[in-house]
Amino acid sequence: MPRSIPTGRRIRERRLSLGLKQAALATTVGISPSYLNLIEHNRRAIGGALLTRLAEALGSDRAALAEGGDSALIEAVQAAGAAGGVAEGPLADAATLAQQHPAWARLIEAQAEAMAAQARTIEALSDRLSHDPTLAEAMHELLSTVSVVRSTASILAQTPEIDANWRGRFHANLDADSRRLADGVEAVMELFDGRATDGGERLLPSEVVSRFLDDAGHRFPALEELGTSAIAPLVAGLADPQARALAADILRGDAEDAARLPREVVEAASGPDDLIAAAGGDLALVLRRLGTVDPGRGLVVCDAAGALLRRKPVAGFALPVMGAGCPLWPIFGALARPGHPISTVIETPDGAVWRVHAVAQAAVPTGFRDVPVLRATMLLTRADGTGDAMPVGPGCRVCPRPACAARREPSILTGGVALDMAPVTEDT
Repeated sequence: MPRSIPTGRRIRERRLSLGLKQAALATTVGISPSYLNLIEHNRRAIGGALLTRLAEALGSDRAALAEGGDSALIEAVQAAGAAGGVAEGPLADAATLAQQHPAWARLIEAQAEAMAAQARTIEALSDRLSHDPTLAEAMHELLSTVSVVRSTASILAQTPEIDANWRGRFHANLDADSRRLADGVEAVMELFDGRATDGGERLLPSEVVSRFLDDAGHRFPALEELGTSAIAPLVAGLADPQARALAADILRGDAEDAARLPREVVEAASGPDDLIAAAGGDLALVLRRLGTVDPGRGLVVCDAAGALLRRKPVAGFALPVMGAGCPLWPIFGALARPGHPISTVIETPDGAVWRVHAVAQAAVPTGFRDVPVLRATMLLTRADGTGDAMPVGPGCRVCPRPACAARREPSILTGGVALDMAPVTEDT
């Protein structure tokens, strides 16, 4: 897998491809040509509003210019190719496709996500067929009604000499049973009613909410200013009532977090440690607020079963939707040690290094008989490439690392079967 291309080099290559002079681009974004020259040669760090202005001036996506911004896209294209049976050789061209033709790469990523969503829907429907008692009862009612209708129709067809009075009764029964059959079919169809989005996709409520949060970048300024009163207008566009209720619950938590730890306090902090006192020692609150306020950080929240309750992606780091848990080693380590904060450094296969903070805490019970619910929170922050780091990968099938003790299946990129994967430590 190619190593991450620095932001300055990306800006320079994009500028040259458009035939722009340094001076012209510098004037457009409001900086001096000499400062732009330092940026392009990676002698000055860049981010925030300046990176946004440069992306707009170059007609590019901010994430595509950021260092590591296309690594997640490359991994998504490789995973889609692997799922489609593409050979190892052509899979290596995923990096070229993502960097030179990002629109086509995003189309492949979107189609792969849609296929994965359909597979999950089919799996959920299959599980419902096997285990849903409501459906079992409805199907039993349907089959019983079909048998009654068939018996009645058989009697009428095979007994032409039947008394007119009895024939009328059979006709009445046949009419009533056929109506009951139609009602039963309608009830079953309601159970399988697809949760439609504007695109006509059949998504689960959690998937609808995940897309809703991603489209907003997990940032809702109205919550910061108006609190919970802003929730209803924000979720009004969600057609599915279950998705709307789930989104409202998440936004309610965000509004409560904002009230406890205001945005201006979070923006003034350089890291999690600066906010612990202001948050009253609530470490999970600190991580959640940094993850939602700062667009340059990633956020993951999961429960004790490992189910992802919230995932806010960050450019350069591929967060799994399901299946591949390797990038989430720290959050699982936090679940194993509730209340014990973890601060560690991980390295993705492209050489990018990330500082990870994670903690698992039990929700405050409302009564002595309540069972505490354990949730883990993980914050991802891009770090300098210095010091030892724990190696992680995007998932076994598309991980290029040649050896892994935790590997569950061979990699299509290397054919390897092992990796030296150390367990999560308190601080690497």
